Amino acid sequence: MIRRLILYITFFIYLCLPANAQENNTFLKHLSLSAGVSTMGAGFQLATPLGTHWGVRTGFSALPLNFSYNYYEGDFEITTDAKARLYNGNMLADWYPKENGLFHVTSGLYFGESGGTGIARSADSYTIRGKEFTADYFGTADIKVKTAFLKPYLGVGLGRLFTNSRFGFKCELGAMYHGTPDVHVVNNTVFSLSVGDLPEFRKEVVKYKFYPMLSLQLVYKLY
Repeated sequence: MIRRLILYITFFIYLCLPANAQENNTFLKHLSLSAGVSTMGAGFQLATPLGTHWGVRTGFSALPLNFSYNYYEGDFEITTDAKARLYNGNMLADWYPKENGLFHVTSGLYFGESGGTGIARSADSYTIRGKEFTADYFGTADIKVKTAFLKPYLGVGLGRLFTNSRFGFKCELGAMYHGTPDVHVVNNTVFSLSVGDLPEFRKEVVKYKFYPMLSLQLVYKLY
């Protein structure tokens, strides 16, 4: 896996190199560090130019999130306590159509863990054939959701990787393609007889093949 990832990154950088990159020799002439928040969590990036209209950046973001929600499996209301874990590195290229402009188009890859776990249980007590069953009677189901390790990304933004001043600001809007999520459910016998293999949950989750990205970053030019 590590060798494959190195090959992907090397090929990605090769594709992003402009034809005149060796002539103007701007690679690593400047280096900036940015920190910010996004729908992928908090993170940082290092960036360097690749010619007049190009720049590349690499970094890491993390989003540990705990939440609860309710939904219905047929007539049964289910409550779920979930933990989302998004820990991803990234390799991105920015293209500025106008020299010294603020608008840029970004493409690249995110790679790493994106998924979560959860525990589903009945949200209420139910009367079945005249007999009342408490929520605890139905037991629980363990849920695991996982997306692809490599996730292509495309976005647009405003802001420069490098500014005349020491500090700058960037904002970006885009989407990451993480493929069809893999959903794995393990439940006990009573819960399985009541709601099956959580088909409504599974049907809803596999719809989401894209993850929206909104990021705000503070840029500091190192040199």
